[in-house]
Amino acid sequence: MTAMIREPLTDPARLNRVGDPDRPGMRRGRRLFKWLLGSDPHPTPGQMASIRQAMLAGDPLADAVVAMYHRLPAGQGRKLLDQALEQGLHTLDDPPEELTALFHQVDHEPIWLDRAQLRLACEVSHRVGLAGELVLRNLSLMGGYLAAAAAKPLAFTGELDRMANRRLVETGKFWIDVTTPGGLERNRDGFKSAVRVRLMHAQVRAMLLKSDKWDPAWGHPLNQWDSMATILEFSVIFLSGLRSLGFLFSKREREAVVHLWRYVGYLMGVDERLLPACEADAMRALYQVIATIGESDEDSRRLGEALARASLQDSGDGWLAKRLGKLEYTLRAGYTRYVLGDDAGDKLGLPRTATKYVWPAQIPLRLGAELVRKSVPSVNRSLIRLGERARREQFPKRVQRLKADTSFTPVNKLAR
Repeated sequence: MTAMIREPLTDPARLNRVGDPDRPGMRRGRRLFKWLLGSDPHPTPGQMASIRQAMLAGDPLADAVVAMYHRLPAGQGRKLLDQALEQGLHTLDDPPEELTALFHQVDHEPIWLDRAQLRLACEVSHRVGLAGELVLRNLSLMGGYLAAAAAKPLAFTGELDRMANRRLVETGKFWIDVTTPGGLERNRDGFKSAVRVRLMHAQVRAMLLKSDKWDPAWGHPLNQWDSMATILEFSVIFLSGLRSLGFLFSKREREAVVHLWRYVGYLMGVDERLLPACEADAMRALYQVIATIGESDEDSRRLGEALARASLQDSGDGWLAKRLGKLEYTLRAGYTRYVLGDDAGDKLGLPRTATKYVWPAQIPLRLGAELVRKSVPSVNRSLIRLGERARREQFPKRVQRLKADTSFTPVNKLAR
């Protein structure tokens, strides 16, 4: 008998995943964000209603394309999508209505799009070198696991639990594609990767809704609120993590990074009403994500431990390689505890380690290097070139070693 998609939850009051923004633990954070923004970011009752509605919303355009996939012979829908992406919708003789609607949106260039800001954001992203990967992996991804309901799709598909390094490579491929200068032009890899990841999310969403394991009280799988929060992980959370290491960014550079991820979010189907238009918007949204985050659970811990262990799994077989892998594992765990705190580190199953003090200790050296970079333009240009070269040379080798799938093909069954 064919599985039926479960009736989605429509009553926001039945959501059990929404944290209380008025809980005592938010008082210090509220004061900090109020000082940073110059205004109170605390969600109003009307905004809380909007947040709850966003937790119940999927991506209608992508969801319709996935429904079209099931209507066509196996593989035919993805073939049509790939042709439309690679050659344009106009090359299809009789494109399905669902594809036409999707490409009408992604091919429509927003009036606010600024290519100069996109290029600057790409330069900033590559200039920081390996520190960028550290922050994305051990702050952005790790921090996302603290919200148990938002992490459930990963827990059910098993991607970061069973194949952490492969999944990290695939995420890295997406990040590299969209942060390559010119990568978000219509016929470049960044644009295509954003759309493919969007459809992958829609396929996972449909699979979860068809199962009898998804609790509607968690909201919609991969919903609009969680998708917007993911955009923040790559923008203001990314920048905040780098600043915690001593990196310096001008206001113009920070706005550029937010702008780039606003456009990526647009391509990935995040409602424009939720997408931050500037750094202040993004910081306000970040506060509201933190204020409404739900409890962590055992899945949060399992995912955190699996992500942390990726350093051990990718270290190699030799004695020295294993020792270096252990050192990397400890340093990364220390960084997460430094930026997220020991309570979060415990919830994520990370070892308690004194290496959390290594990271703030190196800030003076980093600040000194950053001041030199800002004073000598040629140093800045050299760092950008070094970052781009590392991306070109090192990343393909890791993909080959791990035999990772970088085509953003979703899993075809749930892990549990």
